Amino acid sequence: MSSALEIARVLGLNEPTPEQREVIEAPPQGVYRVIAGAGSGKTETMAQRVLWLVANNHVLAHQVLGLTFTRKASGELAHRMTTRLGELAAQGLADETNEFQ
Repeated sequence: MSSALEIARVLGLNEPTPEQREVIEAPPQGVYRVIAGAGSGKTETMAQRVLWLVANNHVLAHQVLGLTFTRKASGELAHRMTTRLGELAAQGLADETNEFQ
């Protein structure tokens, strides 16, 4: 199983804070709600959560629905996911057929 820290290091991303890591590595069962203020890293945490879920075979990328409150955040999330899922596959941490739509 890959940790959020390992994935961030392999992909050259900023390491998540302990609070972000708790969200990223939460068990995949159940429903979670995360409340955080502006500029706290919500979009980045969502992106790293998806990477962690995909890398650990909890979901396929096309099974993920990310909801944000703004078009800007939505665009940022889509760009990060498209780029990073490809990098995850290139590093051998995900099945390269696991594409994000």
